[in-house]
Amino acid sequence: MTAATWWTYERRRCGRQVFVLPVLAALLAYAAVAADPAGGAMLGRVLLACALPAATALACAAVVAHDSLLELHLSLPTPYPRTVARRLVWPAAVTAVTAVALVALVAATGHHVDLWSTLLQLAGLTALLSGGAVWMTVRSGSAAPATGLVVATVMAKLLLVDRAVPEGASQALPALLGGALLTALALRDLAPGGPAVRDGVVLGRGPRKGVRAGHATGRQVGTEETR
Repeated sequence: MTAATWWTYERRRCGRQVFVLPVLAALLAYAAVAADPAGGAMLGRVLLACALPAATALACAAVVAHDSLLELHLSLPTPYPRTVARRLVWPAAVTAVTAVALVALVAATGHHVDLWSTLLQLAGLTALLSGGAVWMTVRSGSAAPATGLVVATVMAKLLLVDRAVPEGASQALPALLGGALLTALALRDLAPGGPAVRDGVVLGRGPRKGVRAGHATGRQVGTEETR
């Protein structure tokens, strides 16, 4: 199977929310900013900073929760964490393109915006929220707690962090590192023998009857991931 084929396959497995949620969030943020010619409205600033990262985090959580064939994945040669990481590339790529387009459109409306600082801020918050959402989904077996974590983190940023830490690299760099760490922990938990697989909480399912959690079925089904 060629690289183009399995990238296309992973795109289908991600679901439409990977493409729809970030784009809708960016359009909402742009509309809020464009509706205020002076650029001083609180709603526009909040949506510009948080809407796209929050939507991407929810899309990433949905990617992890969407797949219900754990035993199949564990029986295939491709490690399951690699499969999940490959799928998460899609929301990351969509968000990167959307963020650049959003900031460019905001600048085109005449609003003063620091291109690189804004993109760095968006990247940091996106990494932190997405890493937290993926980790929470893996650990809890459901995307619902991840939604609560995303909302709580956004509120903490707006009400606490923004008042104590200047925006820019001082916020973005720790957020990038935290997001990378949470994503790495989530992928580690998805490995055979990892806590999420061993405890049978992946995707909200306990061990199947007659199948021990964290072990493959012993039979390879299908060939789409034998790459």
